[in-house]
Amino acid sequence: MQSVLGTTSENSSPKKIQRRFIWIVVAALVLAVVLYGVIQISDRVSEGGSRVTIDPEAATGSMIGVKPASFRQISEFKDGQTQRLRLSGDAEAGAVVVLTNRGERLRQTRVNELGQWGVTLDIEDGPMVLEAQLYKGEGSPSIRSEETVFRLPVPKDEDIATANYTTTALIMVTAPGSPSRVIQSPFGGAPTSGPLSLSVIDYDFTGGVIITGTSSVPGRIRIYAQNAVIGETGIGVGGRWNYIAGRMLPRGQLEIRAELIPAPGTLNAPSEAISVSVPFNFLRPLREDETDGSGALSVNFEPLQWQVRRTLIGGGGQSTVIFSPNAAE
Repeated sequence: MQSVLGTTSENSSPKKIQRRFIWIVVAALVLAVVLYGVIQISDRVSEGGSRVTIDPEAATGSMIGVKPASFRQISEFKDGQTQRLRLSGDAEAGAVVVLTNRGERLRQTRVNELGQWGVTLDIEDGPMVLEAQLYKGEGSPSIRSEETVFRLPVPKDEDIATANYTTTALIMVTAPGSPSRVIQSPFGGAPTSGPLSLSVIDYDFTGGVIITGTSSVPGRIRIYAQNAVIGETGIGVGGRWNYIAGRMLPRGQLEIRAELIPAPGTLNAPSEAISVSVPFNFLRPLREDETDGSGALSVNFEPLQWQVRRTLIGGGGQSTVIFSPNAAE
């Protein structure tokens, strides 16, 4: 009896309790380190493994202090027998970018510490409408990029003339209320006269119009509709210019002309007026029954121009017109 009582007393001594407490603390610290390592490894999974869930109600735009995904470089190339699309851009460092095609998930990737992301996709048959959603972290709302990438293949319909096409598809980046960027034109270029080009006309369903082009000579661009001046705009960085017209143009067939006014003292400025004119068909808004099966996209193919017409999230719609170099008048 004394032996048992003596052992019990020794196991309950303050030194024993203190040693047990130290071992418990050490074990807890080791477990915390292991869990931290597991979390770090899972955070590095960019494709395949851990996947975020696409939120169909994702907000468009950005939360305060969060940089949404944007598209910076896009290129199409052939890898063996497979046609591929390489996309890269900027976004909030450490976040996850999920790419979708017409609402269907394609790929996800993690943004690096420099705020850069990139993916390579197989090109699918038919039109591709690529959008990006950004996920900052668990419990944070997803943010849909305002930009959309369209890849629209040259039609194989025998009734549509294909002699003017020099590439396999149109690739462009658009955003509501902003000028579209043509990455690859099926016509191989835009209407051009000397240093001046007129590449794209965007318009929304309320009648607002954005006319876009480039100039290798500094100065200003004067815009005409049916030979009447409607306004002027400057030439920005990189020679890109765009003119925003309010709801001033009538629906129907119009001639749109851009005229270059070189800056005073410009070296090698053209001695004669330089202008580019295109025939612009200002169409009425789409009806719901005129869109395709997804209710979002309609393309008007004409020999010298394409019109990409689509409805927008939240209502309304937008059209983008691209022109063949042969459309210049």
